[in-house]
Amino acid sequence: MDMLFDEDLKAFRNEIARWVDERLAPRAEALDASEEFAEDLFKELGELGYLGVMYPEAYGGSGIERPYLYFTVLCEELARGSAGFAATVCMHGSTATNTIHAWGSEDVRQKYLVPALRGDMVGAFAITEANAGSDASALRTRAEKVAGGYRLNGIKLFTSGAYHADFITVAATSDPSKGLKGIGLYLLDTAAEGFSVRKLSKFSVRCSDTNELLLDNVFIPDDRRLGDEHGGFLNAYKSLTVDRIFTAALALGIGRAAYEAALRYAKERVQFGQLIGKFQAVQFKLVDMLAMLEQCRLYTYYAAALADRGQAITTEAALAKIVAADGCNEVCQKALNIFGGYGLMNEFPAQRYLRDSYFPMIGGGTSDIMRLIISRQLGL
Repeated sequence: MDMLFDEDLKAFRNEIARWVDERLAPRAEALDASEEFAEDLFKELGELGYLGVMYPEAYGGSGIERPYLYFTVLCEELARGSAGFAATVCMHGSTATNTIHAWGSEDVRQKYLVPALRGDMVGAFAITEANAGSDASALRTRAEKVAGGYRLNGIKLFTSGAYHADFITVAATSDPSKGLKGIGLYLLDTAAEGFSVRKLSKFSVRCSDTNELLLDNVFIPDDRRLGDEHGGFLNAYKSLTVDRIFTAALALGIGRAAYEAALRYAKERVQFGQLIGKFQAVQFKLVDMLAMLEQCRLYTYYAAALADRGQAITTEAALAKIVAADGCNEVCQKALNIFGGYGLMNEFPAQRYLRDSYFPMIGGGTSDIMRLIISRQLGL
């Protein structure tokens, strides 16, 4: 792994880790309890330049040579502090803004991308519907061509970050009979007439808002169609594939936090006259947790390095997500077990880490969907 981390990347990790320790981690418990997104911390990240890690300097980005590795580090470290906060930042800094950078006009980039990278705007990305989750081809939100643009009608579900979003890239179909080839991407300004959002409550990554969106005859100007009217969604598939690596990084960060908390606790908690870390049962759990985290790290950063080289990553990104998401959940279960009864108490973080560990197993495609994707890559 050291060959991937030169001095610049190590310095980047140290900088964001320090920010997480000083600014994010102390507020993680309160943010989880309140289910509120920390807009002030989001703004700080933008002012510090972290939201633009994957973008050119011309739009306020960093212009770095290995953007996927850097953004993977960012996602991991943020998730170590607060998985909920990290989940919204991850989606904002990747797919929500990448669609604008890749297919938006220059005017649209200046109006939405530039302020988004400064932290002045929050972006989201909406695909899922009640009957179209893993099967995106089944979505029924319609985009009807009208003079000067499109009218969007439909209901989106489980959209992360939309409650606080200023803009949302919406996947909608202009021809359901064409399946994926009939789906385009449309940039919706949340101030648009006919748009409304309902915040949903959940037990995992609670301070990352998850929402139901109602699109009632919402007008989208022509210049806010991102890519082709037919098949524009297919253009974004690479971005969604890379997002699996970032989700793996979120899992890795959650798992690290759980492991480190359990290790500290094992060195503090006394039972039967000695530290519980002296008992072989606890020692073996901690060693197994460390081994799993190292495996997750290797898969995740290998996939990110391949993405930076422009290589095909369909299989590698899906594998990283499976290994990291499932591994993180296992690590967090062991951590809660080490905490014992205190692990069930809200005043201790073990229960939050375990709750949050379920998000990477579901978000961006379940582990079984990742297995299906890999099976198809194997020609099965």
